[in-house]
Amino acid sequence: MEQLRKFLRDKGFALALLACLVAAAAAGVWAVRTVREELQKNLDGLNEPDSTSVLPGIDEDLTLLPEEEYPEWQLPDTPAANSVADVPKDESPASSRASSSVSGGASSGSGSVREPSALQGASSAVSSSAAPASTQPVSGKILNGYSGDELVYNKTLGDWRTHNGIDYAAAQGETVASPTDGTVVLAGSDGGWGPVVAVKDSTGRIWRLCGVASPKVKEGDAVTAGQVLGKVGSVSCECAEDSHIHLEVKQDDKYLDPAKLLK
Repeated sequence: MEQLRKFLRDKGFALALLACLVAAAAAGVWAVRTVREELQKNLDGLNEPDSTSVLPGIDEDLTLLPEEEYPEWQLPDTPAANSVADVPKDESPASSRASSSVSGGASSGSGSVREPSALQGASSAVSSSAAPASTQPVSGKILNGYSGDELVYNKTLGDWRTHNGIDYAAAQGETVASPTDGTVVLAGSDGGWGPVVAVKDSTGRIWRLCGVASPKVKEGDAVTAGQVLGKVGSVSCECAEDSHIHLEVKQDDKYLDPAKLLK
């Protein structure tokens, strides 16, 4: 008995510690087994859902049917109650008149469809009447044309300059006619150009004929296209050229090409 007491006194703490470890191990094994069983139950519940269970948030009286029991939806075979032919048409007088007016205009091309042509004709008539009649002052050929901004050589002055008109070949003493209807604004000498007759037409353009000697008109006279203005003389600043009449047209300090204005 004394030996047992001595053994327990010496080894008692170790035995108690061992007993605690065994108990803890047994408790751990039991806990792991319990957790595994619960997890297995949950997995089995997920794999085999109850088809008659009620979903959260849905009325308890509403149950889901199995997929194979859902009815198949099909398009109805019966036609619509009203077809396009049954739609009523607007037979009001206003719509009838509008329809007949549109169809009549499109098919016959009468009425307002012809008005643009009429307007164009009227516009053309106004344009042609606004432009005064014009004619070439002499019957000769063109010696030198309108150069615009291009410089040409002047044989008489020996330099390069623009040629702002047209030179028509004409013999000395030949009759010179007015190129347009208008009013005489100059009939006399004009510096280096020599004898000049200038006529202002109804649009405000000035037609200058240089080299017109023995003028038959005076300033303020009304003339018509083709009326005799005088006879061919000499153009002082172009006297090195063959005998000719120099015609130029000016409007608002801008020279125009006479060839584009003569008919």
